[in-house]
Amino acid sequence: MRLTGIQREQTFSPAQHAENDRLILELTADVLRRQGCDVDLISEEQVGEVVIDAPVVFSMCQGPRATRELLDLEQQGTLIVNSPRAVQNCYRVALSRLQHRHQGILAPMTVISTRPASPVPMEVGRSYWIKRGDVHATQEGDVVRVDSPTQGLEVLSDLHGRGVQHAVVQPHLDGTVVKFYGVVGAPFFRHYSERDHKVAPITFRLAHPAIERLVSEMGLTVYGGDAVMAPDGTISVIDINDWPSFAYFRDEAASVIADRILQVAVAHVYGAEKRVAGTTGSVGGWLRR
Repeated sequence: MRLTGIQREQTFSPAQHAENDRLILELTADVLRRQGCDVDLISEEQVGEVVIDAPVVFSMCQGPRATRELLDLEQQGTLIVNSPRAVQNCYRVALSRLQHRHQGILAPMTVISTRPASPVPMEVGRSYWIKRGDVHATQEGDVVRVDSPTQGLEVLSDLHGRGVQHAVVQPHLDGTVVKFYGVVGAPFFRHYSERDHKVAPITFRLAHPAIERLVSEMGLTVYGGDAVMAPDGTISVIDINDWPSFAYFRDEAASVIADRILQVAVAHVYGAEKRVAGTTGSVGGWLRR
């Protein structure tokens, strides 16, 4: 089985996560190699410049340019984990469209333009978060807490000046921020308090089924995110991330991710061969290819 892995461009990895992003992809590739796969690794910058002819790709790409290139590749029949369409669904503007179907778990957000003098939907006396509407935070100013419309306009002006056309506004929610990580189709699900990675609120696991339904609809396989657990136990997801770094449990996550990639890869390649040639060969035969 031939696979190509694509490392995330550092532009889309905040400085404190760039090394961890690199390591999780390399460890996943190592696990796949130990299972007999032929794996090549390239960078996000090389997408569109080098020929990718492997039938299966596992990718951490987030940038719009590489994502568009991978969309073309996917349309030609290549299996890509995570799908570039799923990556686009993680952009906050796209995520906001799922609110009406996931009101019990997805925190409310309002999409606004960053153009000068655009109205900022804020109630007096309440704090809000303004976040860039496309890719995740890559630098200071991409996600900012504001306490007044005046502050909000300043944040929008900064985003507009950097070429960001849309932002989302989310009311600030009181409670504990929890970071979570999972792999769709596998029992693996980890979470911890943002303040202390050794603290994992026990009842947060109850949100796993609802989170899995949300990310499955988005088309993700490898995912992470942030949520707020209110004092009364209510859980609200405020962000979904495609393929996070899994830094605190990297080895375990890499093994689970590789197993899941291999499962869907065998189904994809073996199923395609049966459809095209009508073969009746074994799955094991494909694993040796």
